[in-house]
Amino acid sequence: MSLSFPGFFAALLLLQGAPTAIAPAEADEMAVPSLDQIPIEQAAAPRCGVAFALVGRWQRAGEPRGSAYPDMNSEGGREFFVRSMAGLMDSQGISREAVAAMVAAEAESLATPEGEQKVAAMMPACLLMKQSAGL
Repeated sequence: MSLSFPGFFAALLLLQGAPTAIAPAEADEMAVPSLDQIPIEQAAAPRCGVAFALVGRWQRAGEPRGSAYPDMNSEGGREFFVRSMAGLMDSQGISREAVAAMVAAEAESLATPEGEQKVAAMMPACLLMKQSAGL
């Protein structure tokens, strides 16, 4: 199933000014890790960022499943996404392209009925994480 997540990729465009730890040519040669392969303490914020972006997409589309959450488009969800993806690039030394691939894979896994349940289960902790980040 191929899904289009324009909001995710628009946010990723904001990362163009963010530094990468390795040269793009080197990144292309590396295998792209999944969030499951990254230590949980480094994957939690990016995973929440993807969940915020997905909920924001639901909210913009007027889908009822997005109404249970604070407005991700005006209450820091987008900023949290951008910061967490930049942090992932820095901590893992991966390129923007690799992060985009990870985001797409995570978003696709969360865009299923089981994924929607995962979003609901993780959202309380994610909202606390966003609040702790001052967003």
